[in-house]
Amino acid sequence: MKMKRYLRCVGVVGLISIAGCINVSEDIVLNLGGSGSLHLVYSIPEALMKDQQGLHNAMTQTGIMFPLTKKDFDNQFAGLEGVHVRGVKTYTDNGYYEIDGRVKFADINALKMSNVRFVLRKSGTDSELVISLINSMNKRQAPGQDKARPRAGINYENILKGSLTNYGIKIEVSFPTKVLSANGKIQGRDVKWDVPMNVFLNSEAKEMDLHAVYSGKPTILDRIKDFFR
Repeated sequence: MKMKRYLRCVGVVGLISIAGCINVSEDIVLNLGGSGSLHLVYSIPEALMKDQQGLHNAMTQTGIMFPLTKKDFDNQFAGLEGVHVRGVKTYTDNGYYEIDGRVKFADINALKMSNVRFVLRKSGTDSELVISLINSMNKRQAPGQDKARPRAGINYENILKGSLTNYGIKIEVSFPTKVLSANGKIQGRDVKWDVPMNVFLNSEAKEMDLHAVYSGKPTILDRIKDFFR
């Protein structure tokens, strides 16, 4: 029994290491009404791409489904209301296989991926965007139990106390008005988050929230810029 448990632990560590090798970059432009655009890039080591079965098994067990082809990229957004893929290209760069796509969305609340969901809501007179990363390494809840269980999350600041050498996901959002607060790095009206996915998957958290609050009172200049986005 001890040997089986040890082997299982080794397998999980291996899956986490594989997930950590794959980098995801999400650049989002958010408009005043909640619509916007997403530039999404997946970077997978070419050496890892040669082991298609191993890569598929890793994605299945971690619950993180990375598109490996243009068709895969299109399929992950299929059926999402008001979400449209505008173009996808693949290429190699510095030893990485890149899947590079651009997406338009009418409402960011309808935008989601295998382990990421977006919620835009009111925060008093202002607006708050919450990006939730789901840790699929933890046991999935049975249907209908999600609302009943206490929310088990982890702070973005806490996750950064782990290894900072292997970032798994980089997310940057350009907001339509002044950013008032965020748990990421604020640069003007942009907020950046760098998440070491190997550390996150190895934690006991079921999810982690990245959030930012921005002004609900757009200036005339804000409205002009929004019109030309």
